[in-house]
Amino acid sequence: MSQFPNRCILTATDFSEYSKVALDICLGVTKCMKTKLYLLHIIEKFPHDYKHLLSSAAHADMKQKLEVEAMEKMKAMLPEGLLAAGHIVPIVRFGKPFNEIIQIAKEKKVDLLAVGTKGKAGVDRVILGSVAERIARKACCPVMVVRGKKYVGFKRIIVPVDLSDCSRIALEYAVATARAHKSKLTVLHVYEESFVEPYVNAANSEEEAGEIIKEIERVNETKYDEFLKTVDFSGVEYEKLLKKGIPAFDIVEIAMEQQANLIVMGTHGRSGIRHILIGSTAEEVVRTVHCDIIIVKPEKFSFSLP
Repeated sequence: MSQFPNRCILTATDFSEYSKVALDICLGVTKCMKTKLYLLHIIEKFPHDYKHLLSSAAHADMKQKLEVEAMEKMKAMLPEGLLAAGHIVPIVRFGKPFNEIIQIAKEKKVDLLAVGTKGKAGVDRVILGSVAERIARKACCPVMVVRGKKYVGFKRIIVPVDLSDCSRIALEYAVATARAHKSKLTVLHVYEESFVEPYVNAANSEEEAGEIIKEIERVNETKYDEFLKTVDFSGVEYEKLLKKGIPAFDIVEIAMEQQANLIVMGTHGRSGIRHILIGSTAEEVVRTVHCDIIIVKPEKFSFSLP
């Protein structure tokens, strides 16, 4: 598939503890998979308004000093061995964080962008402010929202699917990730409880209601099995789960029960993180789940900077 995971990763740092957590996760993946990692620092508040107060030479010197200081600070955060081997490349840019992150991702043909969160308020408090929410919406490559505390390996992965083409792409990505990391994979399909209730309530007896529930379960399982046949699971240990319930609640609950390290979710691409896979329920998943989440975009998703 075109979005094969973890060959080239990008994460940005503002030297806060939250961005350091995202870096730690990325370093873990880089060491495990021998991938390339770009670490980006953006100097946003460069005093352009005061440019006229300095000569061109003094202004250039000041800019260079800021760049050198940031580069040294980044290198101090990184393992010397990976730096020397060229597995990690620190980059300093001047500009607007969102624009620079998207631009670097395109320039370097990044296939995974990682952003950290402050934990309690999820996406509304991601590192670099609201920038990360825009990244999750607009980046053409998969985006990992880091919720874990440190890298322990992606030993257990959960991928929720709604049987759409978009969720099939997410499933393929999850399978490739599980294969690369030798992870156990759980494929989860939760069909809405609210869709079942009207049919059950219209039944003339408890017996008829029971038959209706069984038939709905049979139909959903048949569709689910047909969907899974479209994906190659070779080399991956996986299980399928089918549940009637509330998707956001069940995804989080099962992730906790299985002590998942990673959730992979698809997006329909219209409004990014607010419409991941199962509508607005995904926002609640991102806010409340304990583990990292990778958001996978549709195959032809594109975005151009203004």
